[in-house]
Amino acid sequence: MSIHDMPDGMKSEFLAAFRAEFGFGEMTATANDDAAAMLKSAAWAWQASRDAVVVGLPETPNRGIGYGLFDAGKEACREAIEAKGLKVAP
Repeated sequence: MSIHDMPDGMKSEFLAAFRAEFGFGEMTATANDDAAAMLKSAAWAWQASRDAVVVGLPETPNRGIGYGLFDAGKEACREAIEAKGLKVAP
């Protein structure tokens, strides 16, 4: 995966982590073939780590008082998890 294919939030998080570890980012990598290969490899590993995580959410309880709130909260959790580039089990 290229960092250009990442959602904006994930791209920012990845580049910040990469800069913190290696001291350079995307602009420097475009000027140096070795740095560009390193950035591309790190992006691949980052995406592979995200693909490996699948978060399970709890089952919706039997229909009763407050189940609508539970479903709304569950959906908000799903959206927040997916926004970080992780998968949620169906």
